[in-house]
Amino acid sequence: MCLVIPSSLILSDDRMIPHLGILKVAAMLRRNQIDVDLLDLSGVARYLEVVGQYCQENNTDIFGITATSPQLPASGFIAETIRRMRPSAKLVLGGPHGTLVNAAYRREREKKIAGRATRALRRIFDYFDVLVAGDGERAVFDIFQAKHGQIIDADNRNSSLFLKREELENLPFPARDLIDLGSYRYLIDGAPTTSVIAQLGCPFGCGFCGGRNTAFLRTLRFRSADNVIAELREVYRFMQTAYKEKVAQECGAMFYDDELNIGGDNLVRLMNAIISLGKELDIKWRLRGFIKAELFNDRQATAMYEAGFREILTGFESGSPRILRNINKRATLEDNYRCAETARRNGLRVKALMSIGHPGETEKTIKETKDFILQVRPESFDLTRITVYPGTPYYDEAEPVLGRKDVWVYRAPKTGDKLYSGETDYFSDFMFYKGDRGDRKGLGKVSAFTETLSADDLRRLRNDTERELREKLGQPYQTDVPENAFDASKGKIPPYILRSTVPT
Repeated sequence: MCLVIPSSLILSDDRMIPHLGILKVAAMLRRNQIDVDLLDLSGVARYLEVVGQYCQENNTDIFGITATSPQLPASGFIAETIRRMRPSAKLVLGGPHGTLVNAAYRREREKKIAGRATRALRRIFDYFDVLVAGDGERAVFDIFQAKHGQIIDADNRNSSLFLKREELENLPFPARDLIDLGSYRYLIDGAPTTSVIAQLGCPFGCGFCGGRNTAFLRTLRFRSADNVIAELREVYRFMQTAYKEKVAQECGAMFYDDELNIGGDNLVRLMNAIISLGKELDIKWRLRGFIKAELFNDRQATAMYEAGFREILTGFESGSPRILRNINKRATLEDNYRCAETARRNGLRVKALMSIGHPGETEKTIKETKDFILQVRPESFDLTRITVYPGTPYYDEAEPVLGRKDVWVYRAPKTGDKLYSGETDYFSDFMFYKGDRGDRKGLGKVSAFTETLSADDLRRLRNDTERELREKLGQPYQTDVPENAFDASKGKIPPYILRSTVPT
């Protein structure tokens, strides 16, 4: 079996964040004595040539491709290349996009309608034979007998394929040896860094967030601190091999948990264990991760700082109380101000994750967001434009506009404010949600708009607001992206085909 990590065509530097989900699947296959090849096409400009070269040299029968929604165009190109060169091969799509489309499709089926989610699912089967939704670690073994058009649905708490909390401890760690870890270039405060996920799921219901209607991404599933520490110890060994003397004293880990502090005291226990591991290995950890603002407190912040955190990321999203209600964010403006103060009091920098284009968004609410950022003065920030993806309430709970086949409307439950969105072909429309790069290169299609602001208005206001904030905060646009960031292969066909034999 060959597993494929596609290129992310919208990222400025695609060689930063290893994809852990597909590496977990690879680890499960190897545990069960199945050989695995991995094509890591992150940041490879000539990625279709790599795929073609692989197909010429190998008789692989099954290809499993993972994809987020922005990766789907590249995944489609890869599937077409494989189909042309190996017509009999079975092509499988896994990962977040297929999972979220399937969740939206299930809701339409319950309502006995065939809307845009149904059409998005059909588009997947234009390219792929089988769709894996949800947890892939067990579902991957059903692929071998799956028929064309089959959905292997592990996004169901009652399914034997759905991983229960107590089962996470028994899974192998991601097969990080199948990627060229040393070619990734993510740093935290100068320390080489890689990705870690300590817990799964987020129980909150923010309207813009993918997975709110999927068990796979909604169900909280924790691992013990001991289990996470065992993985971090292995991560350190991999990092030593990949970066050698660069991690002799400092090693970085970016936690991609939805919210690290959802589990209350679990976070403090984990931080204390990481402190002990740092002493055992005689290194300093450099850590980064996401927290939920209204749950953040001094005890958590103190433990995070001592463990090696110097920055937290949190989704404040908006400076407008009405927009926060429409989002169903739970956190208030007061919670967000207090969160920033708590972080700084404990030596932690704040990265504020902000967004515009929610139901009821107006020029006034965008100004409130700008004013909030200028008051909080975070050490860094993102300002994104809302993109309506399958699996979000903004998509799943929208209704067709009467008389318009191509426009859908979501109504915020608490205020009735509206957000409109069009239908997207995710295989051809690059959903770039931040900055000008997409607009200049034809990658900037965003179809969401409100009652008072068009999609073009939101694009313009996002760009103008970010420009003004960066000037006033003294935070210029990122200029240290490597010259070859769009092509980690430097224009050559790289040896990123890593073959895994079954461990002895």
